[in-house]
Amino acid sequence: MLRLGVLENKKDNPHLLFLKRHTCKDCLVHLPLLFPENTWCFEHTDLEVKALFSYKEPIKQLLLSYKFHHNLYLANWFAAIMFLAWQRFWLQLSKQSVIVPVPLGKKRLRQRGFNQAAVIAEIIAEFANLKIVPDLLIRQRETARQTEMRNKTARQTNLKDAFIINPEASNFIQKIKQDNLLIIIFDDVTTTGTTILEAAKPLLNTGIKTSAVVVATEHQRKS
Repeated sequence: MLRLGVLENKKDNPHLLFLKRHTCKDCLVHLPLLFPENTWCFEHTDLEVKALFSYKEPIKQLLLSYKFHHNLYLANWFAAIMFLAWQRFWLQLSKQSVIVPVPLGKKRLRQRGFNQAAVIAEIIAEFANLKIVPDLLIRQRETARQTEMRNKTARQTNLKDAFIINPEASNFIQKIKQDNLLIIIFDDVTTTGTTILEAAKPLLNTGIKTSAVVVATEHQRKS
């Protein structure tokens, strides 16, 4: 708990009480938190990305368990700790931002039964009173799993032009521009950043302010 300094003096916070009930103090201390260097831009882009954890144990196993073994209760755990650690960040954005989870393809969504990023994002949005629009982006074609790609070039080819803005959201897109809102793309994990960058591309090309938040990253910040 000591490494989560922002949680101090919040003993009555219901989200903190949830974490304390479901996580031992020693486990919290050893989480691979990215503090304070948790925000960066991938090379050759201006897209700002923010991550709470490094993609290491035990976070890696928890995300895999949540994602592939349908342990959906973990979505509440991830949402609670992300909201608490960055509570000021979320609340400052509540009136000027929209969360957009990275969409799955229809086939993958049928197979898995849920969008792992969307479930966590929806809980955070409820905590922070943020607007969430799960269908603002569409994955217009099925793609292979990024983990199956041999290298960065293959990952980029796999996802090139895979995402588009939902044609039915044209009025909302105009409102976003008119109100100068920020779109926060949300995903569970980023490695090379290809998925986040490709999901952001149609929004950035439309002139919409866009950033990204992920639960965990393999990205190594360069000094």
